[in-house]
Amino acid sequence: MVNVSCVQMQPRLGQFDKNLEKILTYIKDIMKERPDTDLIVFPELATTAYEGTKEEFQEVAETVPEGRSMKAVAALCKEYSVNVVYGFAERDPNFTDVLYNSALFINDKGVVLGQYRKVHPFDTEKLWCRAGCDYPVFETHFGKVGVQICWDTAFPEVSRIYALKGVDLLVVSTNWEKPYEEDWDLMTRARAFDNTLHLVAANRIGDDRTLGWFGRSKIIDPLGRVIEALDEEVEGVIHAKLDLSLTRKNRVEYYTFFKDRRPDTYGELVRRY
Repeated sequence: MVNVSCVQMQPRLGQFDKNLEKILTYIKDIMKERPDTDLIVFPELATTAYEGTKEEFQEVAETVPEGRSMKAVAALCKEYSVNVVYGFAERDPNFTDVLYNSALFINDKGVVLGQYRKVHPFDTEKLWCRAGCDYPVFETHFGKVGVQICWDTAFPEVSRIYALKGVDLLVVSTNWEKPYEEDWDLMTRARAFDNTLHLVAANRIGDDRTLGWFGRSKIIDPLGRVIEALDEEVEGVIHAKLDLSLTRKNRVEYYTFFKDRRPDTYGELVRRY
C-alpha cells in the first residue's frame, strides 16, 4: 500500500520565492495532518508558473541538484520521510543556455533521484525549452514510479513505455489549460486503464498572461475509475491509499492487455506521420 497526496495550487509568474514557500508549506501541512504519506505530487512548473518568456525562465531556471528549491524541498523530504515530485524550469548543467520543462523526484531520504524532462513540449513552450528524450523510472520503497508532464499524457506511447519498463504507478505533473476539461478527464482515465496502473495527476488553477487553468486534479485506479478528485477551481489537496498490487491481479484476470500484446505487428507505430 502507498499513501499519496496530490496538490492543486496556483503558482504565480515572477514570484519564485512565494511559489517555493507555498510548496514547502503544503509539504509541512500534509505531513502534519497525514504523517504516513509516502508521496506528494505538485503541478508542472510549480516554482515558476507557465507563461514566462525565455528571458524570465533563464532567470529562474535551476540546475539539478544544486537548485535552491531542490535543497529546500529535499530537507523536508528527509525530515518527514516523504517522496516529492514537483515541476520546475531546469538548466542543463553543461550547456547552460539550454532549458527544459522538468519534474524533479526527491525520495524520502532527501536524495534527488533525478528529473524527468518533458518529451512533448506544447505550443509556446518550444520557444524556451528543449524536448527531453528519455523516460526514467524512479525506484522507491513502495515501488517504481514513472513521471510525465502535461501534453505527454496525450501520447499513449509515453505511459505504455513506462508500463513496459515495469512501473507500479504513473504520475502526471501538469498545467492543462482551459477549456479542455473533457480532454483532460478522458486522457488521464484512459492512460490508467490502457496500462492497468494507478495514476496520480496534479493540475494547477488560476491565470497567467493569456491562459487559465481549471484544476481537476485526480487519483485514478488501474481500471480508469476516479478514486479522488478536486474538480473545483480552488487550491487544495486530495489523498488516497493505493493498493499497487491490483495491477498484477487485474493483468492476470480479465485485463490481459500485456499478455495478449503482438509487438511483432506494431511496426507502423514508429513510422513518421
